[in-house]
Amino acid sequence: MAMPPGAKRRRRLDEDEEEELADRISRLPDGILGDIVSFLPTKDGARTQLLSSRWRPIWRAAPLNLDLPAAHTHSKRIRADEVSRILSAHQGPGRRFCTQLEYLDPGDRSAALDRWLRCPALDKLQELEIHLHHSQPIPPPPPLPASVLRRFSSTLRAASFGGCSLPEGSRGSSPLQFPLLKQLTLLDVTISEASLSALLAACPVLESLLLTNIMGCSRFQIVSLSLRSIGLRPCYGRRRRTNLQQLIIIKDAPHLERFLCFETGTDDMKITVSVISAPRLHVLALLCVHNIRHDAGSITFQFASTSFQRSCIVSLMAPVHCVKVLALTQQDLCLDMVINFLKCFPCLEKLYIKTHNTGEKNVWHNKYKNLIGTLEIRLKKIVLRYYRGNASHVNFAKFFVLNARMLQSMKLDLLDRHPSNAWIERQHGLLQIKNKASRGAQFEFVSNNSHPLPFRLTHVEQVHDLSTADPFVRFHDWI
Repeated sequence: MAMPPGAKRRRRLDEDEEEELADRISRLPDGILGDIVSFLPTKDGARTQLLSSRWRPIWRAAPLNLDLPAAHTHSKRIRADEVSRILSAHQGPGRRFCTQLEYLDPGDRSAALDRWLRCPALDKLQELEIHLHHSQPIPPPPPLPASVLRRFSSTLRAASFGGCSLPEGSRGSSPLQFPLLKQLTLLDVTISEASLSALLAACPVLESLLLTNIMGCSRFQIVSLSLRSIGLRPCYGRRRRTNLQQLIIIKDAPHLERFLCFETGTDDMKITVSVISAPRLHVLALLCVHNIRHDAGSITFQFASTSFQRSCIVSLMAPVHCVKVLALTQQDLCLDMVINFLKCFPCLEKLYIKTHNTGEKNVWHNKYKNLIGTLEIRLKKIVLRYYRGNASHVNFAKFFVLNARMLQSMKLDLLDRHPSNAWIERQHGLLQIKNKASRGAQFEFVSNNSHPLPFRLTHVEQVHDLSTADPFVRFHDWI
């Protein structure tokens, strides 16, 4: 007997609904499900065991990513006893292990961490991040757990060590041997000059290095055939009387592409960075994490016979042609300094500037009327953060509007402003955009009401993320 047309339609609808409710994810192979689970937060990954019997073995066999948030974060903390249970129950390989000092008893910090690191669940660990104490110095800093030296030397790809002392080697060799390590962060670490040099030599494929408040050596050389990115942050957090005077020499880095200096402005900080050989260095940053004070210390950057301190040219003997991207922090927006940098880096294509105050007068029509015809400005992109629209900032931006013939885009980031259309139209008139030197140049006013992301989420990425040639391409994250 034939089924009525209405019944056929209802049956098709029921079948379609049943298909939509089907659990297609559970049909995927175990390997794919394991990868999915491994990218979930630790507690969420463990909860997948409750979904069905199909999911119960997935969590225990999936690569383990155990990221324990610090106490100051908004993430819900995992108790220390839960960590021990997870490590004892997990049967899969370890991929990432990250822990902060809040999980460890102060009197037994290194030993407790060492016990965790010896668990079979962390076999073949690829990423390791351990910080043993806060940034405030305590005498003496605890040593790096011995298990790091023995268990993970042949598997680690990324490592971050903080609040500890690194072991001394003998005869120029390092007890830390990381043949596969590509990313290394040292934070509040005590290490000698010889040990740091030996450590770099023991990382033959290291691509990115971030040094934050390195103690125990006042001078060290960087020799690496693989390094592509270096980040330097001499001091951070609360002010500390460290009488920090360091000389950093980039002696031989043939593949180095970026050098990022994150400065905090402590008044006892004297850092000199000397570049001897880095022929591929095309990204340079002289940044300040906090507002620069007039009594602050300084970082002097020497490039052969050319040197500059913060954003002031000290001496200019020979131009540096390899630098294409420059990021600066200026207390007062100063066109004179930027023009000096254009002379220093004649092939510069991208310029990022963050300014704090209203700025200099930046009147340039008569001052640079003879220079304009001889200075070739190759800038294609300009980002000016905290643009105020006053006479100083207008004069600064207008110089490039009228003289940068290769300019493709200019972004003017407004601090805590919601500009009206009338205000933007007036700015277009003041900047004389109708008379722009580059016909294809685009101008954009951006209202920035977001707060800068924490150091760990921005500067670390700028140093270690090599997926893009420009670490400042994400506009609101660049400084």
